Amino acid sequence: MLAVGRSRFATGNGLSLPKLGAIVARAIARSGPLSSFNGPAHQAHAAIVPFVKANLPLITSIALREYATATKKKTTATKKKPAVRKPAARKPAARKPAAKKPAARKPAAKKPAAKRTTAAKKPAARRAVATKAGTRRTATKKKPLKKKPLKKKKVIKKKKVEKKPGVMTFYRQALRDEPPKAASGYNLFYSDHFKKTKTPTNTVADIARSAGAKWQEMPIADKQGWIDNAKVETARRKAAYQEWLNTMSPLDIQAANRARLRIHQNRLEKDKKAKRLLKPIQDSRFVPRALNAYTLFVKDTILKPEVMALEQTARMKKCGELWRAASDADKKKYKELASRDKVRFDNEKLEFAKKYATN
Repeated sequence: MLAVGRSRFATGNGLSLPKLGAIVARAIARSGPLSSFNGPAHQAHAAIVPFVKANLPLITSIALREYATATKKKTTATKKKPAVRKPAARKPAARKPAAKKPAARKPAAKKPAAKRTTAAKKPAARRAVATKAGTRRTATKKKPLKKKPLKKKKVIKKKKVEKKPGVMTFYRQALRDEPPKAASGYNLFYSDHFKKTKTPTNTVADIARSAGAKWQEMPIADKQGWIDNAKVETARRKAAYQEWLNTMSPLDIQAANRARLRIHQNRLEKDKKAKRLLKPIQDSRFVPRALNAYTLFVKDTILKPEVMALEQTARMKKCGELWRAASDADKKKYKELASRDKVRFDNEKLEFAKKYATN
């Protein structure tokens, strides 16, 4: 058995000595007592040798079968390897369709022809012929035809917004050069005291404090002299004021009163407790407003002694109670007076417009 193995090993069948020993060991194990031996390792030789000598033909046949199966596995494994590699060698054949890409790019090379057609777009007949040639070219050519001219946006002219007059405009219209109408004894005394005590070191506040202290300490006889002078000065100022008023138009005075009211409204927006700097100008040329029935009733009722004995707020409250308690006959009298006053107002307003209106 060993001689056969050595001869085959020498022929180069790919069987090495370790492999041959493994085959012999498997044959002995399959036919002998190795599977049932449980003794120590140094007794295994004494147990196996007699068995091998007695069953040598059997062991030889088993070893040959083991050798045959081992060699068959090697041959089959080696034969299958080329079969597996053959499909891998076909990969270049699969790449051949990829090599056809340059042929697919040939239509892209026709772009110069498309440029010629775009350059020759001027005649309308040629465009129709070009549409019959191919759908793709016509699709690109039709896009410029579909473009509609852009509609011009309507330019909406913005209306000129008139700027509202500012505060300084109201001050210019307010006629602030209005001359004073009245004078008091203390005002005349203060102006005289200011002229006498005015120095670079004295301030206006110091002069006002000293003038107030002297006025309080002044005897009544001395004050009376200043008060009499104030009456004369008031009469003179009223005459001068009337002359200034006659030089102005009633329409200018109305505009000045509106401007003064607007100035006061601007001051109230900043400070609700602001006092009115410029009072409305009184002019007898203005048309008096029409009075309603309740106002005419109050003018008559407030002069009664039982109403005059009350305070100002109580007077108005009492007039309201009497008006609500009055009969329809009593109210009818004041309603008729109010209707007459309304007619008077309308007639005088027309005359005022004819006299002072400017074209």
